Amino acid sequence: MAIRYFHLIKLAIFLFALIVLVPRNEIRRLTVYGIIFGSFYDVIGLTIGYLTNTFRWINFNPFGYGYIPIDSPISWCTFFIMYFYLLPKNKLLVYIFPISGVIMSMIYSRVLVNLEMFIEPVFLLRLANFILWFTFATWGYLKLNKYIEAKN
Repeated sequence: MAIRYFHLIKLAIFLFALIVLVPRNEIRRLTVYGIIFGSFYDVIGLTIGYLTNTFRWINFNPFGYGYIPIDSPISWCTFFIMYFYLLPKNKLLVYIFPISGVIMSMIYSRVLVNLEMFIEPVFLLRLANFILWFTFATWGYLKLNKYIEAKN
């Protein structure tokens, strides 16, 4: 099987996990957060990686546009919907959750490199990106969610 089909298989696995783990009403509620903190950040990051030639997806044609495979923003949106749904209410665990997300994302990105789906950036750049991403996403979600709940 051609490597480019792994992108679609990966997307199908993420969507299946979303349907199994998250109730439909929560998917609807959390989709906007997934788009903001998953898809938008991913597209911005991929654009920066492309322009600076530091990292990029490979082997995804014809399932993409330009330098962005179709599965990447959708997969990150799906991931962050599950992430926010499973985000604990306990203050201590809220700090641990992003750390575990960073670790799992580092492992996941290494798997993608081994599958020849991604050209790996420097380790520290990748680590800094995921730390910034998960910190910003968790903080942003908690602030936006608190604001919306206070408004209602």
